[in-house]
Amino acid sequence: MPVRADTDADLDKLLATYRQAEGKLTPPERDERAAERYDEAITAAYLSARRRINEDTSAKLALIDPSALQPQDELSYEIFRWELDDEARELKPGIADRFQLLALNQFDGAQITFPREMQARSESPWNRPQDYDDSIRRILRFTRSLDAAIAEMREGIKEGVMQPRAIVRRMIAQAAIFANGDPDMSLFMAPVVSMPARIEARDRARIDGAYREAVEGQLIPAYRRLLAFLTDEYLPRAREPIGLSALPGGREMYLYLVKSETTSDLSPDAIHALGLADLARIEAEMQKAKTEAHFPGTLAQFRAFLQSDARFKFKDKAAMLADFNRVRDTVNAHLSDLFATKPKANLTFRFYESYVAPDRPAAEYHPSSADGRRPGMVYLNDSDLADRPTYTTEVLAMHEGIPGHHLQVATTMENSALPRFRRFGGETAYTEGWALYAETLGPELGLFTDPYQKFGALSFDAWRASRLVVDTGIHWLGWTREQSVDFMVAHAGLSKNEAAEEVDRYIAMPAQALSYKIGEREILDLKARAQTALGARFDIRRFHEAVLKDGPMPLPILDAKVTRWIAEEKARES
Repeated sequence: MPVRADTDADLDKLLATYRQAEGKLTPPERDERAAERYDEAITAAYLSARRRINEDTSAKLALIDPSALQPQDELSYEIFRWELDDEARELKPGIADRFQLLALNQFDGAQITFPREMQARSESPWNRPQDYDDSIRRILRFTRSLDAAIAEMREGIKEGVMQPRAIVRRMIAQAAIFANGDPDMSLFMAPVVSMPARIEARDRARIDGAYREAVEGQLIPAYRRLLAFLTDEYLPRAREPIGLSALPGGREMYLYLVKSETTSDLSPDAIHALGLADLARIEAEMQKAKTEAHFPGTLAQFRAFLQSDARFKFKDKAAMLADFNRVRDTVNAHLSDLFATKPKANLTFRFYESYVAPDRPAAEYHPSSADGRRPGMVYLNDSDLADRPTYTTEVLAMHEGIPGHHLQVATTMENSALPRFRRFGGETAYTEGWALYAETLGPELGLFTDPYQKFGALSFDAWRASRLVVDTGIHWLGWTREQSVDFMVAHAGLSKNEAAEEVDRYIAMPAQALSYKIGEREILDLKARAQTALGARFDIRRFHEAVLKDGPMPLPILDAKVTRWIAEEKARES
């Protein structure tokens, strides 16, 4: 029997202790230790330390009686317990240690995330020598991390745990951009080129010399080492099969990821079957939209018409940006009908950097600041502009912006009453499930007023259902890349290039694509249960508040929470 906790402060103290222990492993960037310990995140010692922290924290959490906690603290207890259990599953021998051998990929590998971080930082003024010194330490830390990643991937070659060739080729293209470019013209030198006049002359020469040495003497050579390794050593030995199941221990790795990403007990086979069934439903709805558009041909012909006709193409980047702004403004005009709480932070749009766009999705949300002063940002992809359709703008803007990611993430971060780990964390099944659910609200927010945008929304729905089929097909059933791309083209309405980008994302990030539909199904089910239980008393604004107000959480905990809310609503109305 667990020992009863005296106060809610016991849980607060444990959360703080856990955060401090984790922080010592991955120190804040301004901490001097970070420059020396950054690369430890992919070492055996790092995993051992994480296991000790997890075991110690789990044992202490077991001494707290959740029934003695206040309601919000009890919710924090349940979420934290699930996260610790999930981390324990990850840290089992044969899981996290094998993932370390796959140290880089084209989607969120350090070789591409670091330039984006540096570019984002350079967009804010650097007014002190310390800003440049911090960046130099960050550069040196990163170069060590690349060398550590290479060492892990060399070990992966020995153990037969390697990335597929399709992923390696994309990484080679990324590394070449920075390895072969003119250092003086690189984004890394931008802070020195634009050094403000307020930096005193006695510091300018030192900063220029030290920064140039960090970039030209350390950073660019690190990219060249990575490029040589990927080209000469790794690609010739990279695997042809694309799924995790082709690796030693790969099936166990995938089973862990499926549970972690979906926060459910669904098996890969069950998820695959769900995807196929959902596709059949969606394609029936697509037939209705085609009929509403008075198109006489088959569904495949209608897709081909939408993909090829000039009226469904953006003439330029400005037209794309204007259309996304239109959707945001339309939603904002109707938002109060469905939501009682709205974020303080505004939402803006910008385009991906050219060096990252080919390996990114059609759009991607980057959060606002917690105080709401810095707006949320949706990055738009204008690469292969001729392949970017206009008839999916509404559904895409809703998913990434309002009422999707921006509304959910910003309102959570702005809620200072929540514990930090709930404000700034997030289970993918909840966050992506919410964004998919947000897409279903289009008609109530003044959107999907023509059959083409309706079809675009259904295309996105089919795309996400196809993910259930393709991700499990790749990593559990042994599908090939060509087979996966062909399925996406046939069922998701994507171009060949878009489908290839998507499939390579699923290869690099196994099971992450499963979280969307599983989360959406849970929220839609909760909504249907609330409507049935409450009948005419059902209030959509109160339902959305119940789902959103406590931040992200694993789906079983969300289910229990909203079930309690339904009972409370029935009692309140009575």
